[in-house]
Amino acid sequence: MVELTWAFIACCWAALVIFWVIAAFSTKRTVERGGFFGYRLVAGAVAVALLLVARLLHESPRSQLWQTPLAVSLVSDLIVLAGTVLAIWARVTLGRNWSAEVTFKEDHELIESGPYALVRHPIYSGLLLMVLGTVIHDGRALGLGLFAALCAAIWWKAREEEQIIRRHFPQAYCDYAARVPAIIPHVL
Repeated sequence: MVELTWAFIACCWAALVIFWVIAAFSTKRTVERGGFFGYRLVAGAVAVALLLVARLLHESPRSQLWQTPLAVSLVSDLIVLAGTVLAIWARVTLGRNWSAEVTFKEDHELIESGPYALVRHPIYSGLLLMVLGTVIHDGRALGLGLFAALCAAIWWKAREEEQIIRRHFPQAYCDYAARVPAIIPHVL
């Protein structure tokens, strides 16, 4: 049964990637690019540091922190599914304004509806949920370390995006940021 839950998680990731690739062909023209290396550098540095610490502590990438019983596998599947739905819903809502990089698009709009009414960065929230569910299911130390690296990279990238958006929508974005949390509803 645990193999089926792994298959379900893999299908969620595949659905997200396939949707992303197809949707990437229908975006607006970019008029401004943000930092390209910043968040990648942060993620890489955190990941390398975590791997070095694990090596110093003689941790193997295969080190299991916990075994995953069926109930936990099912909960992790639900977490991954929730993240997939949120990320795809956010991507659909963002429409042609989307970019994999930190950019500002031609005729860019400030989206505040759908999942953007819950959090300012619902795609990141969805990706974090997907990775968290996968890590919970996997139960290895390396997964937790990579999750930490992803959190650092997303924090950095979200800051870069907000700098560009604040320049183009100073008052509207300030009002939006004051009432809508960044990543986690009612928390952050």
